[in-house]
Amino acid sequence: MLAPILLLEAVRGAHTFGQHGSLRTRRQGPHQRSDRRSTGHHFPLHLTSSLSHRTTRSRLTSTPFDLDLYEIYDGDGNDDGSTEDASEQSYPLSAPSDTRLVLGLNKYSHDTTLCAASLNTGEVLFACSKERLTRKKHDGGNTASLVETCLDQLGLDVDCIERVVMNNHHHRILPFVESNVDHMEWEEGLGINAGNEDGYSDEYNLLSGVENKIELSHHLAHAYSAASQSPFDSGLIVVMDGMGETYRTMKRAAQGKDTTYFGDLNLCEGMEVQFVPDDIDSRARESYFDWREAESVYTFSKSEKDLNIKPVFKRFQEEKTPPTLYNHGFENMDSLGAVYSRASSHIFGDWNACGKVMGLAPWKEHSWDNANMVPPTIDDPILSGSLYEDDGLRIDRSTMVGQPLFNRIDPDMFDSDGNMFRTKRYDFDDDEYIPPPAREGEQVATKQIPTKVALDAISLASRVQSDLETVAMDFVRHFKEETGESNLCLAGGVALNSVLNGRLSRELDFEKTFIPPYPGDDGVAVGCCAYGLYGELSSSYGDDEQSKLWSRPLSPYQGPLYTEQDIEEAIEWAAPWLNVEVVEDETARNDAIVEELVSGGVVSIYDGRSEMGPRALGHRSILADPRKKGLVRFINEFVKKRESFRPFAPSCLAEEAGDWFDLGQYASEVGFNVSPYMSITAQVREGKRDLIPAVTHVDGSSRLQTVTPEAEPAYHRLISAFFKATGVPMVLNTSFNTLKSEPITETPRNAIRTFLSSMGSIEMLILGNRVIKRKGADVRVLLGEERIGGEMTPPPKPKR
Repeated sequence: MLAPILLLEAVRGAHTFGQHGSLRTRRQGPHQRSDRRSTGHHFPLHLTSSLSHRTTRSRLTSTPFDLDLYEIYDGDGNDDGSTEDASEQSYPLSAPSDTRLVLGLNKYSHDTTLCAASLNTGEVLFACSKERLTRKKHDGGNTASLVETCLDQLGLDVDCIERVVMNNHHHRILPFVESNVDHMEWEEGLGINAGNEDGYSDEYNLLSGVENKIELSHHLAHAYSAASQSPFDSGLIVVMDGMGETYRTMKRAAQGKDTTYFGDLNLCEGMEVQFVPDDIDSRARESYFDWREAESVYTFSKSEKDLNIKPVFKRFQEEKTPPTLYNHGFENMDSLGAVYSRASSHIFGDWNACGKVMGLAPWKEHSWDNANMVPPTIDDPILSGSLYEDDGLRIDRSTMVGQPLFNRIDPDMFDSDGNMFRTKRYDFDDDEYIPPPAREGEQVATKQIPTKVALDAISLASRVQSDLETVAMDFVRHFKEETGESNLCLAGGVALNSVLNGRLSRELDFEKTFIPPYPGDDGVAVGCCAYGLYGELSSSYGDDEQSKLWSRPLSPYQGPLYTEQDIEEAIEWAAPWLNVEVVEDETARNDAIVEELVSGGVVSIYDGRSEMGPRALGHRSILADPRKKGLVRFINEFVKKRESFRPFAPSCLAEEAGDWFDLGQYASEVGFNVSPYMSITAQVREGKRDLIPAVTHVDGSSRLQTVTPEAEPAYHRLISAFFKATGVPMVLNTSFNTLKSEPITETPRNAIRTFLSSMGSIEMLILGNRVIKRKGADVRVLLGEERIGGEMTPPPKPKR
């Protein structure tokens, strides 16, 4: 255990602490373009890593873990505590000063995200979700901190922003929210749609000086996020999520020729598009609330400079209660994503825990206690019928009523004296699990079997997963036959269901399938950015030369870039707790990682820019040996601090993946690189399952990431080193986060804080070219004592 050490932390008086979780500074006017480079304007405070003990105000903290979002004022006029001349200020992702930016924003809802591209070249320069900066998973609300971070990383100012495309599927932005900021702050203060924070009136949120601003409808933004970067020139786009844009919003904008909004109904003019229900126009007029997008189908084609997206089908669902009240309306909405989220709420108390539902479902075919304990069977389907016929989808919610499972208390969670001993209702092992022997002084380790409520949760998860697959497979198959398209793009929150994705890609005879790293609402920002570059209205802005289309999928590594100085200052900040070795040679560094993995250790990797999207893909990852089954419970319980039923993914060399996984008949045509973003679940081949039990789920499946030397050379070389040492061409990979409710690690300080908070369960942290291990803290030194003449001498005023 770390000793509770009191550290001093200073916060400059000129800073204000926003409730959204990042420090803000009073700064010069946002339109002074030349000031950022000439005066050395500082990075946003949530990105700064410096420490100084010359303070004006102090704050006491018991560990270094609280200091991650704070900057020090050194009393000499430099906020960052450095002596660097202002004219030498560097910008990690420095862009040419004549860069014209296109911003895509997912704004005011969950997963607030920004994507920035150069209008000059079409290159994406920066993309990041707000959660990475505020450390609040799925954080929503305004975009002030994201815009400021983006501009500071690029060394640009607000007047470099030429065009902004945005979406908020709850309600309009330009005529409603940003003309009535007071109302928005009131709404957010109540926790409606997003979090409680300041910054709504900030110029970096409103961007009032940017003339060219437009809103893009929700499903169309999803479609652009996939089609614009697909590795093929034509195909089918299927968007499925919880809910999208309202029909009235799109209808009003189209009828009124609103130049600040572009949606599907604008595209549908003069086209034959199937609507379900077919009388949606009259139903929407009569509805108390409105009807929202549920599932949409498009076709697309593209050339060097042209991207054409054509709507084919749209199904709408009625709002039966206002979705802003609670649960996003998923209690009684009728989309595939909404019903699945209803199951997530019933099991876990969180509509956005659908990944847990997917991981729980395969346990349905498992048994415990020599087959005497099995999950019950739900005979009647929750979802059935067809999506492409009026009233074709049938929904039975009878298994998701009454007391939610996450809140149910069962007798088997208590001992004979009435004391609760099973605090994790869904914590259980498979029947073959053999617990490790207890160490001296510890209680005897036992195998966990499911509680009664866990068995019921397994049954519900299995039923809704199976029904989702059945209905979605029929839906996509139907439109493959209707359109004749041979390639498939998937987007929308349902496309995070890797089990469904795997079946769609293998079983429906598509030649190629593309799923972006961010099919959920964070990807809406990328779609909006793509529309700003290549959409129908881009030519109306009078561009002399339109940017070339993205010729291949974007790199997922688009987050902030941190410098050597950032890393050094982060290490200095926590130096008393760290043993640091600089290993410049990559081969030697990889050898050290492999040695640790082979010995059974857990290693965290922090390398370069962070991944965009919910999956860790080797830049912010925790790695382990896939051959050691006992690591499943160890990492779940001690590293991730979560239920042990949850599976782990492998990162596998793409060229070897076909020998280990069933990837379908067309996998060889793409070099077996079928899942570069961990988007597809496949079956582990029968003869290989015993070799990689830590990444083989209870049903023999695995949600894999395929790694190529072209896309991620350093990670490929590391896995190759492990392959050379073990004969296994993959490592166990899970996201680098260990603290409850926090997203994936972002800054170097986040990395060290997360590493130390693992309390030794992560043996090693690779931070750039540094190999870091934890050491026991010297309490006397931390309190300020010094060694003089061999004796420890207390300071006149010990640190407290």
